[in-house]
Parts: sequence; structure tokens; C-alpha cells
Amino acid sequence: MNHKKVLTVKRLGFVIKRRNADASRLAVEIAKYAARKGVVCVFAGESEQTALELRRALSVRTGGSKLVKIIAKEKLSSFCDLIAVFGGDGTYLSIARHSGARAVPIVGINMGHLGFLTEIKHDEAMDIIEQILGGHPVLLSKRRLLDVTLSRKSRVIYRGTVINDAVISKGAIARIISTQISINGRPINTIRADGLIVCTPTGSTAYSLAAGGPILEPSVPAIVISAICPHSLTQRPLVIPEDSEVQICLSQRPGAVLLTLDGQDAVSMNEGDIVTIRGSKRRTLGLVCSPERDYFSLLREKLKFGSRDRD
Repeated sequence: MNHKKVLTVKRLGFVIKRRNADASRLAVEIAKYAARKGVVCVFAGESEQTALELRRALSVRTGGSKLVKIIAKEKLSSFCDLIAVFGGDGTYLSIARHSGARAVPIVGINMGHLGFLTEIKHDEAMDIIEQILGGHPVLLSKRRLLDVTLSRKSRVIYRGTVINDAVISKGAIARIISTQISINGRPINTIRADGLIVCTPTGSTAYSLAAGGPILEPSVPAIVISAICPHSLTQRPLVIPEDSEVQICLSQRPGAVLLTLDGQDAVSMNEGDIVTIRGSKRRTLGLVCSPERDYFSLLREKLKFGSRDRD
């Protein structure tokens, strides 16, 4: 579900990986360029020091103080037309989960290691920002999200949305947990394992892949269910339609169990708790893609997909 679009950007958001000097320097360089174009540069609150440095660097004639703003990260998507992330996939997820119903496009500039979401290389960053601010169309990938609800004794105690995955996993005690799985109200099976991963196609190259799950091209309308170290050789990952409703009941908990969303938020689970997961109908993610490579190029580059060891 990729398409080209011209973005009108009057306010450009900045999210910078913590304690990464290279990310801060690149962000300042791009912000200077944007400010010269009259674009308001809006920094997440945790990047306040970088924003203050930018204000000092901009000349009075550019209206530096007016063109640099600092707001809470959670409000960034409601205030900006485009958000630039300088970091790795974790930094990207930290803001994308707050994108809200507006689906503000996010461009991920890789200052980390793997970088499936932050697919723009740091030396490509200025070129793609110049293209966007110059009114040239950019390639956007529309990514599906999952809405997650945790219920306890028929009362909802937690709601969230994930870009990659929702994970139910045991704590430090090395005992397996038991979960009962239903899809669209029909019982499927009981899984005894270290945990369970329910992911989007975007998240299929994250934790699910490490647990033996399949790689899904991002436009595939599906949900993947993968067990973590299952206590059964017949338990295999399951791919189901994206309009399915998955219910997971924690039937046995020998120790602490957590529900984790995108590796960012976590909530403790009790026996009998029910996690309901379905495709989000109100939210999507607009990911700015690199013009230099497609998804399969990313697989070859990041995962060495299809390559063979050579002597």
C-alpha cells in the first residue's frame, strides 16, 4: 500500500535518540535548513537542550526564537505536518505510537543499528528533507496497527495500540505459562510456552521473527500469532486475516506475567485476564520510504535475506 504524495510542511517535528551526539548534530543541521525555508521546527520535550542550541545557532534575521518550539512528545503529532525521527526503531516506536488519528507521516533516519522503520540512512537524510520541503512527491507506506485491550473480571483496565507487536511473556521465574486462544469467538487451542506474540506485518521482522515467525510484506492484510519457545513440537506460527479478533486468556500463571506493547509499555497480568487484539479501524501509520530501496532490498540489506555463507 505504497503511494506517492506531495507533503505540505509548515511545522516539522524532531524526535532525537537520547545521548546520541551524532543524531543531535544531524537534527540541528536539518533544522537550520528547514528554518531558512520558514518552517517551524518543533522539538519533543526530551530534546530541549538540542532545541536551545538551535535557537542560539540561528541568526536573529531568521526569527530563530519563533521558528523553534518545544512541546511534549505526546502532543507532537497533533501539532506537526511531518515528524523526523533521528535514532533507531525504538526511538521511532516511541513517537509513532502517539501519532493519533491524524496519521502524521514520519520519516525515520537511522542512527541506530538494524533500522527497519528508520530506513533512511543518515547520509540520505538531507536529500529527502530537501525533496519534501521542495514540494516533490515522496513515497509513503501505509502501515496497519493493532488495538489491544486488557480486561480483568469483565472490566477493561488497559488499552493501547501497537505498530509491531503485543507480547505476553513470563517474568524471571523459568516456568512456562498457559494461554487459551480464541479467534472470532471460536476456541483454537491452549498454548503452553514462555509467551505469545501477536504482531502486524510491520512487526513480523521484529520479535516474532526471532521466535520463528514468518516474514510478511507490509501490505499483506494479516495478523501473525507466534509462540515463544512452545512446549510442543506441533505448535507453529499462525497467520490469520487482519479483520480477525484474537482473544487470549491467561489460564495459568506460575509467576509474574507481563503484557508488553511495542517494547515500550508494560502492564502486569493476573490469571483469568483476557487480552483482545484486533486491527485498528481508526489509526494507521504513514511511513516515509527511502527512494533508493524497496522492502525486499531492506531484507537483503538488514537481514542478509537469501544470502549464502561462503568459504
